[in-house]
Amino acid sequence: MNILYYRFHDKNIEQIVENIPPQKWIDEVDWVEIHYNNREEVYDFLSFLPFIKKKREMLLHPETHPLPATDNKYILQNFVISKKDNFYDPDYVSLIVMEDLIINIIPLSNDLVTYKTQPEHLKEQFTDLRFYFAYALGAEIFNQSIANMGNARKRLRKMEKVLISNPEKLTSIQVMETLNDIARLVDIVEDQYVGFGMFSSFLINEDKEQDKKKLKEVLDSFAELNRLVVRLEEKAESFRYQFMLIHQENSARRINILTIIQAIFVPLTFLAGVYGMNFENMPELGWHYAYYVVLGIFFTLAGTLLIFFKKNGWFD
Repeated sequence: MNILYYRFHDKNIEQIVENIPPQKWIDEVDWVEIHYNNREEVYDFLSFLPFIKKKREMLLHPETHPLPATDNKYILQNFVISKKDNFYDPDYVSLIVMEDLIINIIPLSNDLVTYKTQPEHLKEQFTDLRFYFAYALGAEIFNQSIANMGNARKRLRKMEKVLISNPEKLTSIQVMETLNDIARLVDIVEDQYVGFGMFSSFLINEDKEQDKKKLKEVLDSFAELNRLVVRLEEKAESFRYQFMLIHQENSARRINILTIIQAIFVPLTFLAGVYGMNFENMPELGWHYAYYVVLGIFFTLAGTLLIFFKKNGWFD
C-alpha cells in the first residue's frame, strides 16, 4: 500500500514527504491518496474514522454499492474505472470527502492520477480546492474512458475491414467477444456518468457558483461521452448484423452449388438406374456402341444443364 499526502495552501497543492499517522490526518493534511492492492488492508487502515465501520461492505465491495453514502459530515462514493491491463474489466476508486479531509482510494491495478495531469493555472479558477480535486478526478476518469473508447473503436474498425476483405477469417466467437467487451465498456461509462452526477449533486449544495460551473463542465463531458459510447455499441450491433448477413449469404451460395450439382445428377442417376436393371429383353445391351452412346448422353445432359444454370444466373 502506497500513501501520498497533500496540503492545500493559498490555492496551491503541496505534497508532504514525511509519513503521517492516520489519527493526525485531519489536523495536518487536506488530501490523502491511498494506492492499494488489498481493500481489507485499506479498511483496517481507515478504521479510525467514526463512520467507516458502518460502511465496511461499501468499502470492501464497491461493485455492489454504486450509490453514494452521505450525511452532514462526509460523502463516500465509489467510482467505476477500467483496469489498466484490460480496460473492458471494471475496477473501482473510492472517494471520501469530509469538511477538512479528502481521502482518495485508488487500486494499484490502475495508473489513475488526479491533479498532476491538470494545468497549474486551473487551480486559480476554484474558490474551494475540494471542488478542484473533484474536477481533476472527474477529468482524469473522463480522459481514460475517452482513450479506452478510441481503442475499442479501432478494434471494431479493424474487424470491419477483415469482414469486407476476408470474412472467413472471422468466427462467431470473435464477433461475440468483441460485442460483449464493448457492452462492458458501455456499462462502465454509463456508471461513471451517473456516479459523477450524483457525487456532484451532493458536493455542490454549497453556494459556490464558480466551482459549480467548472464541475458542470466535467459532468457535461461525461454526458457527451455517454452518448458517443452508446453510438459505439450501436455500431457494434450493426457489425454483428453485417457479419450474420455475409455468412448467411456464403451459406446460401454453398447450398445453391449443392443444389445445382444435385439437379445435374438427377437425370444421370435416372439413366444409370434404368440401364442397371437386369431384364433380359433390353435391346440396347446388345449394341456394340451402346456404352459410348450412353456416356455421350450423360455429358450432353450435364453440359446442357450447366449452360442453362449459368445463363439464368444460378452461379451469381
